[in-house]
Amino acid sequence: MNIILLAPPAAGKGTQAELLEQKYHLNHLSTGDLLRASASREDAFGKEMKKILESGVLVSDDIIFKLLDEYLEESENKNLLFDGFPRNINQAERLENMLKERNDQLDFVFLLEVEKEILETRITGRRLCRKCGSVYNVNINSLKPKQNSICDKCGGELYQRNDDNKDSFEVRYQEYLDKTSTLINYYQNKKILYRIDSEKPKEEVFQSISNIIEKEMTE
Repeated sequence: MNIILLAPPAAGKGTQAELLEQKYHLNHLSTGDLLRASASREDAFGKEMKKILESGVLVSDDIIFKLLDEYLEESENKNLLFDGFPRNINQAERLENMLKERNDQLDFVFLLEVEKEILETRITGRRLCRKCGSVYNVNINSLKPKQNSICDKCGGELYQRNDDNKDSFEVRYQEYLDKTSTLINYYQNKKILYRIDSEKPKEEVFQSISNIIEKEMTE
């Protein structure tokens, strides 16, 4: 079973990816992680990748698919959960062909939908604990810490990430719209796109996704 998650920033993609990975024993695959892992290698390719990543130059699709192909050759778990990939139609088509060569296919593309105003509230109010990594939100009553700037769990200091602000959110949201709109139509035409209301509590969102998977896999 192969799944793609499409979602704007702060829609809960990371949470749902973790839940899906656990329940369905999926191989959670992030191309960003693959790139960083390759850059840590001591061979010539690794050193070249480190230069590319440090320079901020866009990594070519050829390199991404080379790493993806190598990863799939070595991985025992062929049930894939793609996180933040593909980002455009060309990548989507190449991924489809790669899977087809392995006698495999994409089964589900879940689009996590949340109104822009809610996403902004989630982003700008997000606070993280420096010690244990717990996440809070000062804009949402149920997620506020009991004491301002102090973690309920370990007493660590809470902080706001530099990019958790309105201006940064606008850039990231527009980037998501620019990249994802064509993918939505692409996968919708293939009849494997499922729209999920991700404004609900995470347990309800996951149940909605699970219901679709269970229904489709038993038909």
